[in-house]
Amino acid sequence: MTSHPLSPSPGAGQLERAREAALRGLEFLIRHQETFEGSAEHGRFAFVYDCQDNKVISRTTNWTTGVAIEAMLSGYGVFGDERYLEAAGRGVRYLASLQEFGPLRPKLAGAFHEETPQTPWLHPRDALTAAWALLDWAEVTKDSEAHFRARAYADWMIAHGMDGGYPRWTASFETLDAAPRWYGSFHSGGAFFFARMYSVTGDERYLQTMREILDLYNRLLLTSDGRVHVIADIEGQSPVSDHDACYGADARFVPEGWIRMHEYNDDFGALANLEAYRLTNDRGYLEAAERFLRHMIAIQHQDGGFGPTDYTVPAAGGSVLLELLAARASGSALPVEGAISRAVDYVLGLQVVRPGDPADGAFRGYDDNYQLGNRICNIRAGGYAILSLLRFCGATGPIYFPASS
Repeated sequence: MTSHPLSPSPGAGQLERAREAALRGLEFLIRHQETFEGSAEHGRFAFVYDCQDNKVISRTTNWTTGVAIEAMLSGYGVFGDERYLEAAGRGVRYLASLQEFGPLRPKLAGAFHEETPQTPWLHPRDALTAAWALLDWAEVTKDSEAHFRARAYADWMIAHGMDGGYPRWTASFETLDAAPRWYGSFHSGGAFFFARMYSVTGDERYLQTMREILDLYNRLLLTSDGRVHVIADIEGQSPVSDHDACYGADARFVPEGWIRMHEYNDDFGALANLEAYRLTNDRGYLEAAERFLRHMIAIQHQDGGFGPTDYTVPAAGGSVLLELLAARASGSALPVEGAISRAVDYVLGLQVVRPGDPADGAFRGYDDNYQLGNRICNIRAGGYAILSLLRFCGATGPIYFPASS
C-alpha cells in the first residue's frame, strides 16, 4: 500500500491543487465506506454526509456506488494505491448483491434493485451506472464474473428496459411496468455504457442501442442552441413543461430543483456524443456535444460553475468539466481552455478542507431541497468532482472518457 501527502503546498499551481483535492476526495470515500463484512451494508459508501455533525445520513444506492467505484478505479490508475482497488472491489460485491438472477423471474435476469436486494423497483439509468462500473472494474482487474454481470444488464436493458428506442424512466420488479411514460434527458449518458460494451465485445447490438439513445436525445431533448429539455412525453413525442412535470398527475416524480439541476448537469450526454463520434466518425454526434458545451461556456458563471443566472448547480461543475476535457481530447474547436480553468476552480471551491476532520475531502452538494450550503455533501457532486479533477491532472484510459484518449 502507498500513502500520499494531503496538505496543500503554499503557492501550488492549479494542477497540484487539483491532484491534492482528488486525493482528499478519495480518502474521504474510503474513510466512510462500510468495511465490516458481517454487515449487509458492506461495500456501500457515504451517499449524503452531514459535514457539520460529521455523520453519514444515507448510504449509496446502485448508481452512486457505481460512481464511487469509477472514482476509485481512476484514482488507482493515477496513484497506484492498492487501497483504492480494494475499496472498489468492496463496492463491486455490494452491486452483485443487488443484481437479480432468480429462476422465478427470468425476465428480470440482470436487472439491479435500486438500493437493497428488497427494493421492488429500479431506475434503468441508475442501474446502468452500476453495470458501467462493473464493466470498467472487469477491464481493470480481468474479473470475468463482473464482465458477465455487466453484459447481463446490457442485454436486459435492450430486451426489457427500452420504450420506443429509448430507456424507460422507472420499472417495477413486480410488473415490469414503466412509470411515468416519459423520456428523460438523463438517459443520454447511458449511451456511453453501450459504446463501452461495443468497444469491449464488438457486439453490434450495443452500438445500435447507443445510436438509438443519442439520436432521440439529440433530436427531441437537446435544442438547436444547446439547451436541455429534461422531460418529453413518449406518446406525444414532445417536451413536457416544467409546470406539468411538477404539478401534473405525475408531479410526485420530479421536484423543480431536480429539473433545474439536469438542465446543466446533462448526466454525460455530451460525453456519450463525443464517444459516439469517436466510434462512428459521424460529425452529427460531435456537433451535438458541441451544442451543449457551447451553451455551457456561454452561461458559465464568474465563479466557474454552471446553472441559472442566480445560482450554480454543484453536480454540473464536475460533469461539465469532464466533458470539456473530453471535447478538447476529441479535437473539438470549441474555445475550452478558459472554461476548463474556471470550472476547476469552481470544483475545488466545493471541497471541505479540514485536515484531521472526518469531513475532510468531501464535496458540498445539494440537500434534499436542492439547495447548496456548507453542511451537506453528496457523492453526485463529489464523485463527478474526483473523476474530473483526476482527468485534469493526467488520468488516462476509458473510464468516463473517450477510449482512445
